[in-house]
Parts: sequence; C-alpha cells; structure tokens
Amino acid sequence: MPILDLAEKREDSKSVHEAVQFNLKSLIVLIMTDNNAPCAMAFALKLLGLRNHSRQELERKLLKKGCSPESIELALEKLTNRGVLDDRIFGMELIRSRSRRKPAGKLKLGAELRKKGVSDAITSELLKEYDGVELCYRAAEKKIRSLHNTTEADRKRKLEVFLSNRGFEWYEIQTVLKRLFQSGRDFEEPC
Repeated sequence: MPILDLAEKREDSKSVHEAVQFNLKSLIVLIMTDNNAPCAMAFALKLLGLRNHSRQELERKLLKKGCSPESIELALEKLTNRGVLDDRIFGMELIRSRSRRKPAGKLKLGAELRKKGVSDAITSELLKEYDGVELCYRAAEKKIRSLHNTTEADRKRKLEVFLSNRGFEWYEIQTVLKRLFQSGRDFEEPC
C-alpha cells in the first residue's frame, strides 16, 4: 500500500476521532447546565461510556467517588430523562450477555439483577420470557465435556450440582438430564 494512502487513512481516522470527541464534548456541555453537577455528570458519563449501569449501581459508584448527593440526584435525573440511564435496558443487556457467555437460570439472574439495583417488577418482567431449559441444556453440554472418565451416575450427579449452582430450576435440570442421557450420546470422548 502506498505511503500516501496510509497517510490519507490516518487523516480520515483522525478526523473521525475528532468528530467523536467533539460530539462527546458537546453532549457533556449540553447535559451539564448546573454548576453543582459537573463531578457527578462527568463521572457518570465516563462510567456509562464503558458499559451500561443500573441507576442504583451508578449512584453507589458516584457516592464512592465523593460527589455530593444533590449533584448525583440531578445527574441521574437528567440521564434518565434523556434515556441514557434505563434499568429495563440495562437488565435486558445483562441477561443477553450472561445467556451468551455463561448461561444461568432465572434464580441466579434474578439475584444478580436485584444486587445491581434493578427493581423486582422489572426483574420479573424481564425473566418472564427467559427460556431456561434451552440455556440449561447449553450449559450442561459444555460442562459434560469435562466429565469424561466418570460413570453415568457420577456425570448426572455432578451436572445436577453444577446446574443447580448456576441457578436453574429443578424441572429445567431434570428435563435436560433426560434429554442428554436418553439421547444415547457417548460422553466418554471429549468433544
């Protein structure tokens, strides 16, 4: 690739970076109209730029940072009104992330959402559509690969404990165990 093309690409990426910085700065200026809120608003935007947070989780972090309770409340209210801070969206993202990376049951996800400050009403609404059996099956399939060189009874027992610790309900675990062990699959060889 010619050097001129590389220089042009650098200039293009530099201008995109500058535009993003300009938009972020203008957003901060737009949101921060009260002189008491800069600490809370700036730190909240920084945290929200890294990942989504629940309102309560963000409040705890801002208090720990040393921002005043009044500036925190003002910043959280502005962020909520602008749609930047939303517990329902945060909960949906958390469930989607956990389902992909490390499947867990409704019990564990509900406890994690409550720990992060999502209300019980939002938590129960989000978990209504959760397909625990399919995710339980995915978690069991992944775990069973590490259980070779054990008897079928030991594999079942270890899977029961593993899936129970992941927060899956008993009927989900039993459904998955029946599906796995009645399918006639040979789990002795690692996949």
